[in-house]
Amino acid sequence: MFKTKFLSSTTVLKTLAGAAVVVSMTACTSDPNSPGIEYMPDMYRPQPYEAYLEKYDIDSADFFERNIEKLAPNYDQLAPEQQQAVIAEVEQIYAVWMNGSATRKPVEGSVAKGKKPYPFSKDEKELSRGLKNPIAYTKANVNEGKAYYEIFCDHCHGEKGDGNGPMVTLGVYPAQPPSYTGAAKDLTPGEIYHTIYHGKGVMGSHASQISEEKRWKIVMYVESLQGKKLEEMGATGEVAMDSTATAPADSLSK
Repeated sequence: MFKTKFLSSTTVLKTLAGAAVVVSMTACTSDPNSPGIEYMPDMYRPQPYEAYLEKYDIDSADFFERNIEKLAPNYDQLAPEQQQAVIAEVEQIYAVWMNGSATRKPVEGSVAKGKKPYPFSKDEKELSRGLKNPIAYTKANVNEGKAYYEIFCDHCHGEKGDGNGPMVTLGVYPAQPPSYTGAAKDLTPGEIYHTIYHGKGVMGSHASQISEEKRWKIVMYVESLQGKKLEEMGATGEVAMDSTATAPADSLSK
């Protein structure tokens, strides 16, 4: 007859508690920026350089050692000139990141390639009256403008442009937008574009959500809601806007 010995529940609990204490103590470190022992650090410490690097990482004493090891794990086996090349690359990384991030903001006043800044500030709406739509007034463009209007505008301005969109009728926005057949009937294409670009009242700017080409096509459709016929709408023209406005319509960015 065999006797089987079992550990008491108290002994098991004491063993587990002791192990937890040991693990927690070994995970501690004097470096306030260190997480201690990390489980599978490659899961959350990516190998590529991060766009926004914390400043303390630049200032840490082992910055060069860590990056040299990352660039050349076999650094000690490299020839002297190869080692110097690795060090030079790490020095370039340090020079870029010494301000705390690898991503630099554009120089103030710079304009992205292929873009032209919109010339008027929000308070200069009067100056926008003379702007002409640089895109051809065609039935296809007006229909495309209708599709964009239904995505970005009719929830407030209404399907018919009467200012009774669902956001208004439900009471989300108590201020009703002006009707395109009423108070906003005489807005020029430039003024409509200006409002889309800068916003007005509770309506925010849509400059970042809607490309220039789409804004002008929305303008076309709004003109149709004002009661204008295609042949009555303004002729095409050229004007310095915030992208390739003077290019043919079919060459503009989608």
